Amino acid sequence: MKFEIFPFNTREHYFSADVIALYQGQWLFCMHKNRATWEHPSGWIEEGETPLEAAKRELYEETGAVSFDMEPLCDYFIDGELNGYHYCGSGQVYFAVVHTLGEIPPDSEMGKVGLFDSLPQELTYPILRDCFDIAVQKKRSAQEENT
Repeated sequence: MKFEIFPFNTREHYFSADVIALYQGQWLFCMHKNRATWEHPSGWIEEGETPLEAAKRELYEETGAVSFDMEPLCDYFIDGELNGYHYCGSGQVYFAVVHTLGEIPPDSEMGKVGLFDSLPQELTYPILRDCFDIAVQKKRSAQEENT
Protein backbone atom coordinates (compact mmCIF):
# COMPACT_ATOMS: atom_id res chain seq x y z
CA MET A 1 0.00 0.00 0.00
CA LYS A 2 1.41 3.34 -1.03
CA PHE A 3 -0.02 6.40 0.74
CA GLU A 4 1.58 9.83 0.67
CA ILE A 5 0.45 13.25 1.90
CA PHE A 6 1.14 16.41 -0.10
CA PRO A 7 0.47 20.13 0.32
CA PHE A 8 -3.05 21.12 -0.70
CA ASN A 9 -3.78 21.49 -4.42
CA THR A 10 -0.42 20.13 -5.60
CA ARG A 11 -1.79 16.93 -7.21
CA GLU A 12 -3.99 16.54 -10.28
CA HIS A 13 -7.04 14.53 -11.36
CA TYR A 14 -8.65 14.09 -7.94
CA PHE A 15 -11.07 11.20 -7.53
CA SER A 16 -12.05 11.67 -3.87
CA ALA A 17 -12.92 14.44 -1.43
CA ASP A 18 -12.45 13.80 2.28
CA VAL A 19 -13.47 15.89 5.29
CA ILE A 20 -12.05 15.92 8.78
CA ALA A 21 -14.68 17.71 10.85
CA LEU A 22 -15.22 19.16 14.30
CA TYR A 23 -18.54 19.73 16.01
CA GLN A 24 -18.68 21.40 19.41
CA GLY A 25 -14.93 20.81 19.81
CA GLN A 26 -15.10 17.08 19.11
CA TRP A 27 -14.18 15.04 16.04
CA LEU A 28 -17.25 14.18 13.97
CA PHE A 29 -17.33 10.70 12.45
CA CYS A 30 -20.02 8.64 10.75
CA MET A 31 -20.76 4.92 10.60
CA HIS A 32 -21.95 3.18 7.44
CA LYS A 33 -25.17 1.20 7.83
CA ASN A 34 -23.34 -2.01 6.81
CA ARG A 35 -20.15 -1.58 8.86
CA ALA A 36 -19.12 -1.42 12.50
CA THR A 37 -16.24 1.02 12.02
CA TRP A 38 -16.08 4.81 12.09
CA GLU A 39 -15.15 6.92 9.11
CA HIS A 40 -14.71 10.53 8.20
CA PRO A 41 -17.13 11.95 5.61
CA SER A 42 -15.76 11.26 2.14
CA GLY A 43 -16.72 10.16 -1.31
CA TRP A 44 -16.19 10.18 -5.04
CA ILE A 45 -16.06 13.46 -6.89
CA GLU A 46 -18.93 13.39 -9.36
CA GLU A 47 -18.59 14.50 -12.98
CA GLY A 48 -18.72 18.29 -13.26
CA GLU A 49 -18.15 18.71 -9.52
CA THR A 50 -15.11 20.34 -7.92
CA PRO A 51 -13.39 18.63 -4.98
CA LEU A 52 -14.70 21.39 -2.66
CA GLU A 53 -18.27 20.91 -3.89
CA ALA A 54 -17.93 17.15 -3.34
CA ALA A 55 -16.54 17.69 0.17
CA LYS A 56 -19.48 19.94 1.12
CA ARG A 57 -21.99 17.48 -0.36
CA GLU A 58 -20.43 14.49 1.39
CA LEU A 59 -20.29 16.29 4.74
CA TYR A 60 -24.03 16.97 4.52
CA GLU A 61 -25.01 13.57 3.09
CA GLU A 62 -23.02 11.57 5.65
CA THR A 63 -23.46 13.64 8.82
CA GLY A 64 -26.40 15.98 8.29
CA ALA A 65 -24.16 19.06 8.73
CA VAL A 66 -26.08 22.05 7.40
CA SER A 67 -23.94 24.98 8.55
CA PHE A 68 -20.16 24.82 8.58
CA ASP A 69 -16.90 26.53 7.66
CA MET A 70 -14.56 24.52 5.47
CA GLU A 71 -10.94 25.07 4.48
CA PRO A 72 -8.23 23.12 2.63
CA LEU A 73 -6.09 20.70 4.61
CA CYS A 74 -3.92 18.55 2.29
CA ASP A 75 -3.77 16.29 -0.76
CA TYR A 76 -2.91 12.61 -0.82
CA PHE A 77 -1.96 9.88 -3.25
CA ILE A 78 -3.00 6.27 -2.72
CA ASP A 79 -2.17 3.11 -4.63
CA GLY A 80 -3.28 -0.09 -2.98
CA GLU A 81 -6.11 -2.22 -1.70
CA LEU A 82 -8.25 -1.06 1.18
CA ASN A 83 -11.42 -2.75 2.42
CA GLY A 84 -11.61 -4.96 -0.68
CA TYR A 85 -11.23 -2.18 -3.24
CA HIS A 86 -8.11 -1.07 -5.13
CA TYR A 87 -7.65 2.69 -4.99
CA CYS A 88 -5.18 4.46 -7.23
CA GLY A 89 -5.16 8.23 -7.51
CA SER A 90 -5.26 11.50 -5.65
CA GLY A 91 -7.71 12.98 -3.19
CA GLN A 92 -8.18 16.29 -1.43
CA VAL A 93 -8.77 16.60 2.30
CA TYR A 94 -10.65 19.49 3.87
CA PHE A 95 -11.06 20.63 7.47
CA ALA A 96 -14.54 21.69 8.60
CA VAL A 97 -15.94 23.26 11.73
CA VAL A 98 -19.63 22.34 11.86
CA HIS A 99 -21.96 24.90 13.44
CA THR A 100 -25.30 23.18 12.92
CA LEU A 101 -25.79 19.44 12.75
CA GLY A 102 -29.15 18.27 11.41
CA GLU A 103 -30.46 14.78 10.74
CA ILE A 104 -28.64 12.44 8.41
CA PRO A 105 -30.61 12.44 5.14
CA PRO A 106 -32.88 9.36 4.89
CA ASP A 107 -31.23 8.14 1.67
CA SER A 108 -27.73 8.31 3.17
CA GLU A 109 -25.57 5.20 3.37
CA MET A 110 -24.62 6.29 6.89
CA GLY A 111 -26.56 5.06 9.88
CA LYS A 112 -25.26 7.29 12.64
CA VAL A 113 -22.73 9.91 13.65
CA GLY A 114 -20.43 9.96 16.64
CA LEU A 115 -18.44 12.62 18.47
CA PHE A 116 -14.99 11.83 19.82
CA ASP A 117 -12.32 13.62 21.86
CA SER A 118 -9.65 11.61 20.03
CA LEU A 119 -9.57 9.34 17.02
CA PRO A 120 -11.67 6.20 17.42
CA GLN A 121 -9.70 2.97 17.37
CA GLU A 122 -11.98 1.22 14.86
CA LEU A 123 -11.55 3.25 11.67
CA THR A 124 -12.77 2.17 8.23
CA TYR A 125 -9.91 4.10 6.57
CA PRO A 126 -7.01 4.08 9.05
CA ILE A 127 -4.49 5.26 6.45
CA LEU A 128 -5.85 8.79 6.81
CA ARG A 129 -4.65 8.94 10.43
CA ASP A 130 -1.66 10.96 9.24
CA CYS A 131 -4.00 13.68 7.94
CA PHE A 132 -5.38 14.05 11.47
CA ASP A 133 -1.99 15.30 12.67
CA ILE A 134 -2.49 18.25 10.33
CA ALA A 135 -6.11 18.62 11.45
CA VAL A 136 -5.10 18.72 15.13
CA GLN A 137 -3.18 21.92 14.38
CA LYS A 138 -6.30 23.37 12.74
CA LYS A 139 -8.37 22.30 15.75
CA ARG A 140 -6.04 24.15 18.11
CA SER A 141 -6.30 27.28 15.96
CA ALA A 142 -10.10 27.03 15.92
CA GLN A 143 -10.21 26.65 19.71
CA GLU A 144 -7.89 29.62 20.19
CA GLU A 145 -10.16 31.77 18.02
CA ASN A 146 -13.12 30.87 20.23
CA THR A 147 -11.40 31.83 23.50
